[in-house]
Amino acid sequence: MSVSRRSLIKSGSAAALLAASGKVVFAQSKTIQIGFPFELSGKFVAYGAAGKRGSEMALEAFNYKAGNFQIEPQWRDVQSDTQATVSAMTDLVINKKLNYIVGPIASPIVAAAISVAKQGRPLWFVPGSTSTTLEDEVGKEDFFFHTFPFAYEYHVSEAEALKQALGGKGRIAVVYSDDSYGRTHLPYVEKFYPAAGFEIVAKELVRANSTDLNPALTKISREKPDILIGLVQTTDAITLTKQIHTRRLNVPVLVGTAYTQLAEWQNAVGEAQEGWLGVTTYLPGMDRPASKEFPKIFPKLSEWSAAFKKKYNLEADFLDVCNYATTALLMIAIERAAVDDKEKVAAELRKIDTETINGRGKFVPSAAGTTKNQAFTDMVVFQRQKGQNVILYPQDAANGKLVQTKS
Repeated sequence: MSVSRRSLIKSGSAAALLAASGKVVFAQSKTIQIGFPFELSGKFVAYGAAGKRGSEMALEAFNYKAGNFQIEPQWRDVQSDTQATVSAMTDLVINKKLNYIVGPIASPIVAAAISVAKQGRPLWFVPGSTSTTLEDEVGKEDFFFHTFPFAYEYHVSEAEALKQALGGKGRIAVVYSDDSYGRTHLPYVEKFYPAAGFEIVAKELVRANSTDLNPALTKISREKPDILIGLVQTTDAITLTKQIHTRRLNVPVLVGTAYTQLAEWQNAVGEAQEGWLGVTTYLPGMDRPASKEFPKIFPKLSEWSAAFKKKYNLEADFLDVCNYATTALLMIAIERAAVDDKEKVAAELRKIDTETINGRGKFVPSAAGTTKNQAFTDMVVFQRQKGQNVILYPQDAANGKLVQTKS
């Protein structure tokens, strides 16, 4: 009985191909490429570097395999630049037609990626960006998965922490940048702090990447606020922190956002970090239980953190943790779907409900109800005290109390 070469090729049998042709031909393994457009250089490099570390470690935990698929990461440096982001996303989504994209992270850079994501409609995971503009633009899309708190989650938590510490009494000054980050966060400060009893007495707009914020600080000093809130991203936060410290602005409570936990900010500002508050999903020293379903992928957080430190010789930060959890959830969904079909993978993602190193791994509608697929929104508020992170909120996790300082 003769067997056609076509049927042998279709069967994928190397032995049969050898018999038919006299040459060894190895069947090609199935490969899925996942795009990782991260800020690996430029002003948001701290974000992108953490994103790559976390995602890379997750892929290694799976040995770069999801079921029968070999996983091939496609790393791209978007250079913290909007045009470079569009170019990288176009290459991954339009030219290569990848079904799965993780990143970028920083709000302005994610904003630049939206149009390409909407055009190609891959499963798009954003392990960053607090901008509610992002939520408004793509939150209702089935292909969009957000794995980081939106801006309002920050300010609900920080306002409540200060209400508990100060009784809701105090005058607030706000410094916000003229980019999507500052403009997105400001309305939530305006909403949640007055609701907690505080009075906003000054709002100063500053240009992103400005080297001199003293004109804004001079105006703020005239109001003699009790609290100053800095709605800027890391590089601008470094400038703001240093100039507040240098001119001895004497504001008792200084409130930041995620940047106050970053080593980049802490190392750059030195002693000026004392007393600053921050808000985050993770702090070194925190622990969470292992996943019952996936204990090897999601061990106890303390065990994972130790393994991370051994591998990279540094403490994990919140974006390392977030990107590990995000990429691992995607890998689990691909493995369960057992097919390279983004609709089926998305369906599997929505079924997952497990403890991860970043908290509960379950996609649900966002608190605003605008985003269909939202995960990881639990926040803690902390203060930098003598070079350490002291947790202030929530009360069941607190290990210290607010200390008012003179900046």
